[in-house]
Amino acid sequence: MRETLYIRLRAADPGAPTAYCIARPQAVASFMVLEAPLETVLLQAAQRRLVVLVPSSDLRLTSVQVPARQPAKVLQAAPYVLEDQLAEDVDSLHFALGTRQANGRWPVAVVARQRMDEWLEVLQSRGLKPDSILPDILALPVPGDQQFSLLLDGDQVLVRSGLDSGFVCQREDLELCLSIADPDKRRSLRVLMLRDETLDLSRLGWAVEPLPGHQTPLEALLQNLQPAQSIDLLQGAYSQRQTLMRFLQPWRTAASLAAAAILAGALLHGVQAWRLGRELASQEAANIARYQAIFPGETRIVDLGAQLDQQMAQFGGAAPGGLLPLLEILTQGIVATPGLSLQSLQFREGALYAGLGGSDLQLLERLKAWFEQPRGARLEVQSANSGAEGVQIRIRLSPS
Repeated sequence: MRETLYIRLRAADPGAPTAYCIARPQAVASFMVLEAPLETVLLQAAQRRLVVLVPSSDLRLTSVQVPARQPAKVLQAAPYVLEDQLAEDVDSLHFALGTRQANGRWPVAVVARQRMDEWLEVLQSRGLKPDSILPDILALPVPGDQQFSLLLDGDQVLVRSGLDSGFVCQREDLELCLSIADPDKRRSLRVLMLRDETLDLSRLGWAVEPLPGHQTPLEALLQNLQPAQSIDLLQGAYSQRQTLMRFLQPWRTAASLAAAAILAGALLHGVQAWRLGRELASQEAANIARYQAIFPGETRIVDLGAQLDQQMAQFGGAAPGGLLPLLEILTQGIVATPGLSLQSLQFREGALYAGLGGSDLQLLERLKAWFEQPRGARLEVQSANSGAEGVQIRIRLSPS
């Protein structure tokens, strides 16, 4: 088996001091941690597994309850479930899942795509592909119901409060943050202590269980790291095994071969194309998955066509300014702009919000030019981001 190079990536600067460890296969206790500039550390990655721990202060930990057991379907639905809890546009965020828990909830890590791209760029520019990218806080021991796990890390404190929860704060804010998380002081603090630590934790007022003997923060994290109890961020568009485009390929192929048979065909022909999905058994699963992603409250599918008709009626049906007319105009615009693909849809407050993907920003200019003619709808471009995976566009259509 190969050795593993563990890196604690604090900054994407090639010259930044970076803690690292080269571990033998099956290492469970002995982790010799060194520090060097990041560009020097990465020279040692050849022929080794590469596991990167990233700052948890740059991401958010939460969980979702989704009526599905397949991780791919849960990952597809998670942005819609969490949208109201997030200040950012979900199209600008990356979602990764942990292992489904006994209570049916799925741990989720949410991070900005821009931050993921920055972390990966410094690796990929040197021809490296990490095997895992893990939030550093999820390397702390999973606390019991009456515990918090803490690591004193320089000016910061990492606190893991549960399997899928925790926070990072400054040392001077620790007492305040603990008071917010545990106002009745019912939990005890299991603290991973570094050998030169001088902070007196007894003044905090919580019961403290010190776990001393660690030389460096990375050593403490590696001695407690349990990948099965963490969340690998290399999922979806960042997965080594599949990309988001491959995940959506059955939908895109059907759309191109059957003139958008599921979406465009259904909308242009009175939602009749769903019968094609009934004849194509392999497509039926994709149809249901997409429907549940758009309408996550629909957990029981009996008659897909009838339920879709009901949903369309609730959203305004074919009446002027309703969902169907706007979708028909959007479909015509996408068909008139080869190279654009539909990635997400929402209809709220009389307007249609769509996430589009493409190869470059010229496609957006062509779509805008198409809407300059009277189309019965007004186009508003909310965001357009260009990256390594192409262009991500978010638009709003409203009746003109």
